[in-house]
Amino acid sequence: DVGILDNMVRRHWDTKLGVNTLTPITPIQKRLQRWHDLTGKHIDLYVGDITDYSFLSQTLRQFEPESVVHFGEQRSAPYSMIDREHAVFTQVNNVVGTLNILYAMKEDFPDCHLVKLGTMGEYGTPNIDIEEGYIEIEHNGRKDLLPYPKQPGSFYHLSKVHDSHNIHFACKIWGLRATDLNQGVVYGVLTEETGMDEMLINRLDYDGVFGTALNRFCIQAAVGHPLTVYGKGGQTRAFLDIRDTVRCVDLAVRNPADAGQFRVF
Repeated sequence: DVGILDNMVRRHWDTKLGVNTLTPITPIQKRLQRWHDLTGKHIDLYVGDITDYSFLSQTLRQFEPESVVHFGEQRSAPYSMIDREHAVFTQVNNVVGTLNILYAMKEDFPDCHLVKLGTMGEYGTPNIDIEEGYIEIEHNGRKDLLPYPKQPGSFYHLSKVHDSHNIHFACKIWGLRATDLNQGVVYGVLTEETGMDEMLINRLDYDGVFGTALNRFCIQAAVGHPLTVYGKGGQTRAFLDIRDTVRCVDLAVRNPADAGQFRVF
């Protein structure tokens, strides 16, 4: 059984920025009805904001989740760097929303598994290999397994670092179980499910604020626009097909972390 909790703010940001998805997005209620028509499966919809704790708590009690897949954040680094207002909004929305989820789990669903979308951007670009969440360090003759040092490059990426620290701490003191999925740049639009019908198609953002690199480059190449490479263009990153993103989430949900474990992939 699946439920969606969303505050529907994404399209509002598009309107304020004067941009739009290339693929038209049908209202969520119509998409859910189409999904039901095609599959016979029902998806619950709860419209509200996770920074509103009373709403969040009431919703989770109503749905009684075994897993929470948390994508409810402002996800754009450029958006977070526009000005003070956008930086503050990004951090309040992301950090407070995640902290509210942790408290709601502690209060009512201590065995629930949190699957949180992190980002490889938390690590920055260190000159050593990036390990999965933790690194063994030897210093002055002693060793310890410590969280891998973070060097984020935007207020958005910093909010994700704060999330990771808060989740790690909550797992340690409350015995919660959580998995942090630090993914790279995602590309593509269709999954097996969204490809079933036009009304289920995902966003394709190609603007400079929300358009991820490979999607944006493909659109620019198609219309003959010079590729908008940032900085010196020398950074290398792994790219992840959106279908593999879904598989990562599915694997994490089907194989939850242990109680008290903050697991990082």
